[in-house]
Amino acid sequence: MFIYVIQHLFQKIVSLAHCVQGWAAALLFFVADYFAGHQFTVFFVLSMTLMDACWGIAVSVHRGQFTLSELARLTIAKLAVYGCALFFFVSLDRVADTVFSTSIVGAAIAAVEFWSSCGSMLILFPNFLFLRLLRKALTGEIASKLNISEEEVKDILKDK
Repeated sequence: MFIYVIQHLFQKIVSLAHCVQGWAAALLFFVADYFAGHQFTVFFVLSMTLMDACWGIAVSVHRGQFTLSELARLTIAKLAVYGCALFFFVSLDRVADTVFSTSIVGAAIAAVEFWSSCGSMLILFPNFLFLRLLRKALTGEIASKLNISEEEVKDILKDK
């Protein structure tokens, strides 16, 4: 009876390998297993990147330049780069049997995404006190988001 169950299980595994969905599921399970133990960092980076994308969409809509496909490509590229970085540091942490380096890199990535989000927030809400405190530091970020010079950004923020 036990041998029959093992043979049946092996046949099911082989049949899964004959379709794209089976390979996709296997890849998904591999990635989930590989990042197990680092799920907070991975979800934190993912959520901060998506938050930045949402604020970027809000700025585009506010300016009347709705560029969802361009923003989607940029977000996918960011997630690919961040995923590779996290994959590397998770590998280092597995060798060292720790979670320290992945947490540091994840926090740095999240800080960069938060900084970018603050630039978008300042474009939309220039009178919020927290954002006004960061105005001088975020001038370059806003200039790159709007494709204008830093002097123009300073003039715009002075008017508001």
